[in-house]
Amino acid sequence: MAGLDPQPWPGLDDSDDELFYDVSKMRSVAEALETALVPTQGPGSTGSVEAVTGDFSLDEQHIGEWPAASAFARSVSTLVPDTSTYGPYYLGRGQQLAGLYREYVECCRQVIQAIRDSADVYENTNPVQGDAGK
Repeated sequence: MAGLDPQPWPGLDDSDDELFYDVSKMRSVAEALETALVPTQGPGSTGSVEAVTGDFSLDEQHIGEWPAASAFARSVSTLVPDTSTYGPYYLGRGQQLAGLYREYVECCRQVIQAIRDSADVYENTNPVQGDAGK
């Protein structure tokens, strides 16, 4: 690619003096994300994983039976293989979608922990800079 003169990314070259992570800001971002995740926690909360996986009921009866609604209802349900003559059938009335929601919440928790871990590592390996940029 002749003619391109890409600028180096901070931290990928020898100019570490320009690279700075605000540890307190990293921790406040993790805290804000955790606060946003509170409604997904614990029983009794409408948006909690327990409520969605335990009480979630979404099928053709709720959405409708026209082709698009029926297809959507099947896509959020769980296809259960059946070795009998009846073939596969759908079960769980939305459990596929509930499972994806559960995975989403877990991924959010992992992101929050990764931000906290990164803040700890940066603070421990760069104690002089730690929060110097505030």
